[in-house]
Amino acid sequence: METTGNKPGWLKKLDREETVWAANYLLNRWPDELEPKPDPSPAMVFITFGDSIRTLESDVAGVKLIERLRNAIRQRRYRQAEGGRKTCSFTLPLNTKDKLKILAKKADTTETAIIESLIAGALQSSQEQKEGKRREALEKTITRNSSKLAQELNKIRLEVTTKHLDASLRRLAGWQVYLNEQAPELSAEQESEANRIAEKQMREIQEAIRAVVAKYEMMSPRNI
Repeated sequence: METTGNKPGWLKKLDREETVWAANYLLNRWPDELEPKPDPSPAMVFITFGDSIRTLESDVAGVKLIERLRNAIRQRRYRQAEGGRKTCSFTLPLNTKDKLKILAKKADTTETAIIESLIAGALQSSQEQKEGKRREALEKTITRNSSKLAQELNKIRLEVTTKHLDASLRRLAGWQVYLNEQAPELSAEQESEANRIAEKQMREIQEAIRAVVAKYEMMSPRNI
């Protein structure tokens, strides 16, 4: 079943018939490397349309396909609206009208075609600016979350290190009390064994710290 959640504004404006058409449009052009692929059955292709959009949004080729879909929807609506044309009435300054006529003459086309081209270009530019701002905001969020995660991991390392240091100092203090604060006189063989034990304990402490940090990093929502 399609999961519920916030849908893009343009997606909410599609009626059932347009949604089925759009779902089949995506199905026929779905990137080969992108998984999961939509269910091709007529019933499921409509039900899982929202999930398909969310899957495409996670992939560069998918985002481009969504943009082509939106353009195709606009073109389809345009063709369906009274033969693809609607009469518009507006007033232009005389000098603007003269410039429009010059542009059309130089391009060997109609004034209407020039207006359509300008509108399409402005729309594309607006969409690119909007997408650029969205990507910029996403990059800032990722950078901010990465910085916060690094600070939190350093704090975890310090806390775990302090915990193990406290335990080691308590054991050392216990031996000092037991030996009446006199340092034991060790032979060379005993000194070597003591160093081996100390190094082993240090490796165990370092491994414990890495394990705690790795678990926190994996579970942190900032790393998702």
